[in-house]
Amino acid sequence: MAVDLLQDDMEFTPKCEAALIEIFERYDKDKDGALNDAELTAFAIFANGEPFTEADLEDIRDHLKCTKDGGLLREGFLQMYSLQTNAGDEDETWKDLKKHGYNEELELINDADIVATTKGSTDPSIDSESDKTE
Repeated sequence: MAVDLLQDDMEFTPKCEAALIEIFERYDKDKDGALNDAELTAFAIFANGEPFTEADLEDIRDHLKCTKDGGLLREGFLQMYSLQTNAGDEDETWKDLKKHGYNEELELINDADIVATTKGSTDPSIDSESDKTE
């Protein structure tokens, strides 16, 4: 059985929040604390298979915590998942967590292929332990 994503007060559990922050940081390539359009697009394509629409981006900028330039702040990223999870779409949140390499205990599994893909690594020395041959 999977661990809870939300506490009784409907806030994320510490493990869930830590996992979401780690995912956010993978996409924040320029390390400015916000996801710009290119970083948001990379996230959307990996998580959903397609980029956000202009309407989606407008909703993000209008309703979530963003910079003056429209970059989605870490707080806004957490807010996006909070709205989704609290609205009863916990399965979608789990889908994203698992796609980003988390198991049902909210532990990042040793799958360097997932992490390398989301971090945009092209380093061939990064591979999963199970793929290594002596």
